[in-house]
Amino acid sequence: MTRPTLRERLRYRSDQFFQSGFTLQLFISAIIVLAVITLFYIIAEVAGVHPGPDFGVQSGQEDGPYWPSVRLWWVIMHVMESYWLETGTFSQILSIFLTLFNFLVFAAIVGLVGSRIQQRLEQVRRGTSRVIEEEHIVILGWSGKVIPILHELREGLENRKQVYVIASERPIDEIETRMRKSFPKRSMRSRWVIRQGSLTDLKDLELLAIDRAREVIILRQDMGNGNDDVQVVKTIMAAAHIIERRSETDLPYPDLIAEIEVASFVPLAIAAARNVPLSIIQPSDNLSKIILQTARQEGLVDVYNELLSHHSNEFHFTPADDLTGSSWEDVVFSFRTAIPVGVFRDGKPLLAPADSGSAFQILPDDCIIAVARTEADMRSTGVRKPQTLPVPKSVVVSLEPIRNVLLLGWNEKVFPLLKEYAAYARSARMQFAVTLVSPGLPAGLTAGEVSSLIGTDDELSILLRKVDYLASDVVEELGPGNFDAIIVLDEDVDDAHIEDADTRVIMTLLLLRALRDRAEKLGRPFPPQQQIVGEIFNVSNKDLAESTGSLRDVIISNDLVSKMIAQVCRERRTEFVMQDLFDEEGKEIYLKPALRYAEAGAMASFDQLLLASVRKGEVAIGFARGNIRGAGRELKLNPPRESMLRIDEELHLVVVAESETDEGS
Repeated sequence: MTRPTLRERLRYRSDQFFQSGFTLQLFISAIIVLAVITLFYIIAEVAGVHPGPDFGVQSGQEDGPYWPSVRLWWVIMHVMESYWLETGTFSQILSIFLTLFNFLVFAAIVGLVGSRIQQRLEQVRRGTSRVIEEEHIVILGWSGKVIPILHELREGLENRKQVYVIASERPIDEIETRMRKSFPKRSMRSRWVIRQGSLTDLKDLELLAIDRAREVIILRQDMGNGNDDVQVVKTIMAAAHIIERRSETDLPYPDLIAEIEVASFVPLAIAAARNVPLSIIQPSDNLSKIILQTARQEGLVDVYNELLSHHSNEFHFTPADDLTGSSWEDVVFSFRTAIPVGVFRDGKPLLAPADSGSAFQILPDDCIIAVARTEADMRSTGVRKPQTLPVPKSVVVSLEPIRNVLLLGWNEKVFPLLKEYAAYARSARMQFAVTLVSPGLPAGLTAGEVSSLIGTDDELSILLRKVDYLASDVVEELGPGNFDAIIVLDEDVDDAHIEDADTRVIMTLLLLRALRDRAEKLGRPFPPQQQIVGEIFNVSNKDLAESTGSLRDVIISNDLVSKMIAQVCRERRTEFVMQDLFDEEGKEIYLKPALRYAEAGAMASFDQLLLASVRKGEVAIGFARGNIRGAGRELKLNPPRESMLRIDEELHLVVVAESETDEGS
């Protein structure tokens, strides 16, 4: 290699200068200025430049009233100012060079200071200062769920002020734009702080005051690279490390709430949290069960939407101090503005705990779980039981199970949904069938491999077709009218392509409507009881999806998951209640005919229907009336106990029960 030239050396040194810090740049610039002043001073002394009368030096004098030399101050003043006029030729030439250097010096200083100010503004924009807050809520990660989570949390503030700290690896400008669009009016009760940085870097996380937070929500980034859960586990580990090593030992640990997609990462997340409280939301498992339950029972998604929303009825907890020793039936009728659905005992919920009205008793440390609007409604007012209804003589026929499902679309919810459907087939002791159609099916995937992955045998027959169901005649060849239910899922996409996935769902619903209309004209209408459930990501597309006229129910994935996270943020024990409701071995929510509890044509109060449900080992939490799809539909949870209802085929009770059949009642 040849030796570097002088030009290369100078260029290298200049690069080093511009890459150095502001303090070093200023120091080097000062040295250059001093060197130039010294050089010009020496020239002025050697040339005998006469400063002139402006410096107090008269003709024939060598020095004026300056120390150490008037020529030194002559040079300095020419460097600092540029309006001096000289009479001598050499003095004029020297003055010109000093003036030019004056321009360079001040241009350099302005440039250095300006760049430093720009760097500082960039740091302010990126939010690199330490967060000085306490009892705030930290959200780590950005996805389509952040805005719905903030909406729900703001709804549930109940006149309490709250600060939200949002940190992600995305540019702050992008997040601020979305926040301003979603929240055009700032609330006096809440404000947000936005920071940009690595979610696994301890230094970046320490700036967020995680150890002083009330809750820390850790979201999957939805980047589509398959490492989202890995990132969540690493973030849990970093956050737990910061919390555990804080200096204030008397403060309670903040709750960590993490979103985990793949079940195999749950043990890793628990291990990463160490001693810090951790709640885990598994969106695919929970949503797949809601989708399947809604496919089985029309309108059920609206029940979940209300129970998971802060602005209406939701799950509340209250100590059972005054009710110790009471039977479950007495507990239910000790509240007038709330409906107890279970008790929280030894860290676990027991929903609809009594098989009969008197077999179950409240223990001293129990907490009552109830559906109520606010905490203020959770007041025990003494036992007030209504008059018992006569046992209905008519036989209520249970709904036929959905034995044949058409599943359009492929995403992470498919396997949990099929697993739940297989468990449903086993409990019904029947053979069910599902046809899965999607262009996104993994290459080489077989029905046998799917059956093995979900742990099913002969109870579930699976047919796979790797084709685009939007292509001409594909869905028509499948015969959609032959299925008991049709489920349309969003195709597997990352956060940047959510709108494209929702568009496919809406186009599929339009196609189904066209096929249904054609079948009616040909005299071969689709089954009237056929349930069509669609999943979309973006809540803004809900009205458009419903306008297709094909849907019975719309599942808004991001919205429901956000509501679950917000509920756990409000009350950590809600996590265990949701796990029980979504567990195939736990209690579930059903819409059951009111004719099962009272005689047709009778008038009954909701209090009386509640008593009838409790004596069947269930708990009625509301009622639904009318055509679920029609404009006259009515759904009320936790209605006034004195509400009088006419018992007919259109009236259904919303109950928490063991099964949807009448067995064991």
